[in-house]
Amino acid sequence: MGGDLPSSPFPPNTMITIRTSLAAALLAVGIHAQLAAVPAKDEGHTPDPEHARLVAARKAANDLPEVASAEQQAKADRALTAKAYADYKTARKRSNDSEAAYRKVFDIALAKVDEGAPALQEKERAAFRDRMLKARAAKKGGAKKSVAKADDDDDDDEPAAKASN
Repeated sequence: MGGDLPSSPFPPNTMITIRTSLAAALLAVGIHAQLAAVPAKDEGHTPDPEHARLVAARKAANDLPEVASAEQQAKADRALTAKAYADYKTARKRSNDSEAAYRKVFDIALAKVDEGAPALQEKERAAFRDRMLKARAAKKGGAKKSVAKADDDDDDDEPAAKASN
């Protein structure tokens, strides 16, 4: 009987299993967490009477019926806002899909009416895009030019000021 089991440095019936190891680890972590939490409350935190007064006042204010009613209304309004936004997104997607379908059908019909019309339409669209890009660039460049022009105006005033002195 005794020859079948390998010899162990531990006394008999003190076998360390995974279950006991896990239990010991969890117990140690749990105790550590509790010990770490207890000093955090006590360290440097003296009861502040003003804070306690504020907490009590907040609690009392939240218990008032008009505050509770206003809170319920705010919750309902937030829910309606979320629903309205979801409806808006759905409507916008449906509108974009309808617009894309219209353009596709229109382009097909335009090609049936006049075979050269789609090419002319694309040419006009490209010209429009170019005009818009140039206008945007001029608008952005216009702000820079006005600053540069103001600097040039200052340079013109300086020689006159020097000549009069």
